[in-house]
Order: sequence, then structure tokens, then C-alpha cells
Amino acid sequence: MSAPTDLQAKLALLAQGFRTRLPARFAQMNAAYALCQGDLTDRTHWEELYRLLHSLGGAAGTFGAAEMGLAARRIEKKIKTMLAQTDWSIENLNDIGADLAALAHMMPPAPAA
Repeated sequence: MSAPTDLQAKLALLAQGFRTRLPARFAQMNAAYALCQGDLTDRTHWEELYRLLHSLGGAAGTFGAAEMGLAARRIEKKIKTMLAQTDWSIENLNDIGADLAALAHMMPPAPAA
């Protein structure tokens, strides 16, 4: 096997791993969002959701899910602005919740077993 083929095979495995772990990533984001709903003004919950979205945004772009990555970055930016302005409104909470639901619809189907 040549070096480019080895690299392509490794990248394909990494991309497959990314897709396989997406349901767990979304479960983590949903759990973090639920904590935000429970205590709207707790920065640590919002910071965790921000961190999870930041991670997804980078990984998605790397592994061929650019649209998902950009959507994650948009939500991340909203949270960053909200944190900077300490704008803990129910409207912001609901807006981010709707964005997370739309992001979940971008998740590709699970690979066939």
C-alpha cells in the first residue's frame, strides 16, 4: 500500500469513527441543554454546551459534514454572545433549543451493520 492510500484509509476510519460517535455527542449536548433549561443562569452549563458545540464544529468540518459544522459554530456564537452579555432570557434558551433540534436533523444515518 502506498503512503497516500494509507493516509486515505486512516482518514476514512477516523471519519467513520466520527459518524459512529455522533449519537453520543448529541446525547451529551442534549443533556447539557437540559441542565441549561433547569438553571438558566448557571454559566457552567452553558459553557459545557459551548464546549461540546465547539468540538462538534471542528470535527464535523474535518470529516466532511461542513454544513453541520457551520450550524454548530452558529449556535456556539449565540452562546458566546449570551455569556458575554449575561442575557439569560427564555427567548435565547428557546432559540438555542430550536437550533439544536435543527442541528440534530443534520446527523447522517447510522452506517449499515
